[in-house]
Amino acid sequence: MKVNNLANLIAWILIILGVIFILWKLIGESPTEFSILITLISGILFKIMAFSGDLSPLKERVKNIDSKFNALASDFKDHIKNK
Repeated sequence: MKVNNLANLIAWILIILGVIFILWKLIGESPTEFSILITLISGILFKIMAFSGDLSPLKERVKNIDSKFNALASDFKDHIKNK
């Protein structure tokens, strides 16, 4: 199992557990607000961690486009100098 998939799975488990804690708090007043917040924040952080790993191919494409624009800019500068 890939790290992104594992982080995504942990994130969803923590978010669902946080929602269950909220419902439990509303019905039975058992978990504390601190435990609910820690669970939800941990789930959101794991989700952000999983999402940031998904952006690595996009970062490579942006770097590739940036290098192509730099080459294009230098070609235009050479063309203007040679006029």
